[in-house]
Amino acid sequence: MIKRIFDIVISFFGIILLSPLLVLIGWNIHKNLGSPVLFLQQRPGKHGKPFKMIKFRSMRDAVDASGKPLPNEERMTPFGRKLRSTSLDEFPGLWNVLKGDMSLVGPRPLLMDYLPLYSSVQYRRHEVRPGITGWAQVNGRNAIGWDDKFKLDVWYVDNRSIFLDIKIILMTLKKVVSREGVNSDKEITMPRFYGNKNKALAVLGASGHGKVVADIAEENGWNKIVFFDDAWPSLSKNGAWEVVGGTLELFNSLDSYDGVVVAIGNNNIRYEKIAQLKDKGANLVTLIHPSSVVSKYSTIGVGSVVVANSVVNAYTNIGLGAIVNTASSVGHDCTIGDAVHICPGARVAGGVNIGNQCWIGVGASVRQLIKIGNNTVIGAGAAVVSNFPDNVTAIGVPAKIKI
Repeated sequence: MIKRIFDIVISFFGIILLSPLLVLIGWNIHKNLGSPVLFLQQRPGKHGKPFKMIKFRSMRDAVDASGKPLPNEERMTPFGRKLRSTSLDEFPGLWNVLKGDMSLVGPRPLLMDYLPLYSSVQYRRHEVRPGITGWAQVNGRNAIGWDDKFKLDVWYVDNRSIFLDIKIILMTLKKVVSREGVNSDKEITMPRFYGNKNKALAVLGASGHGKVVADIAEENGWNKIVFFDDAWPSLSKNGAWEVVGGTLELFNSLDSYDGVVVAIGNNNIRYEKIAQLKDKGANLVTLIHPSSVVSKYSTIGVGSVVVANSVVNAYTNIGLGAIVNTASSVGHDCTIGDAVHICPGARVAGGVNIGNQCWIGVGASVRQLIKIGNNTVIGAGAAVVSNFPDNVTAIGVPAKIKI
């Protein structure tokens, strides 16, 4: 309710105070581009309900011989580019805000055509009214890719508040003045979104963990998922998914897949396979379950998997090919090495440094500022209150090196 009142007050007085400028912009558009002055297009609003979005027109109505509109870069004029770079083309959207179709702050309303292309997580951007500006706009605008843009939109949905809205509005004003992030590197506007629905993912390792990985992949919008495992051809299915070859077959068909992930629980083997795939130029992907919470200030290495209900707090760096398993948590300012497995229910406090290929057992806990060496195993339920070197196994409460 407070957000809606804020929207009404700001948009109402904004329209009144800006009316002379709106008239001047409209006159210049008519002079440079002709009629119509306004651009109206159906866009999805809250819960995907369509509405007519209003903007100032910034492109020429130029078509080819068949009547099809020319590409954006050919229809854009220097005047239109300036209009967009200053965000003046968005001012008529205040009417949409006043009507209740939009909010001052929220995920930008995209094309109706995109609705069936979103994953279940990406579609959450429609849980709130779309905005004139938003968290994605002040964190890159058109200069970031679709995946990052949607992650920022969903983060806003989960963290929205009137104070965050005010912060975003102030950041928007700063970016408008600096004209930062207006266009992507290669396009006048964002390239078209085609979704992940037709992207193919190869999973190496037809195991129980592989089933979890494939399920997370589907939640992230991948729907063409196949497994590779060296037990093939005797192993032809892994749950709902086909096993179509072994490691060698995967290496020979990498060009057929948009992404690859290694779903092998053994840290050493997983690390070895990831290294081989990197050498062959595979596109290793990172998978994060929608129910997990990963700080935007943390880094998750390629090939890593964050499983359901896990938490990765701010300024933590996780290496490549790691597993943060079900309902585990990693505190702030941690450094987690390559191919580490943090097992279900494990708790890692802040400032911890865990070396490569370590195993943090089920339900184990690690005190803050602890350092654990490479290839070290922490047993299930252990309580780590002191540092451990490389290549040891520690068990118990408090954890001690197993002799």
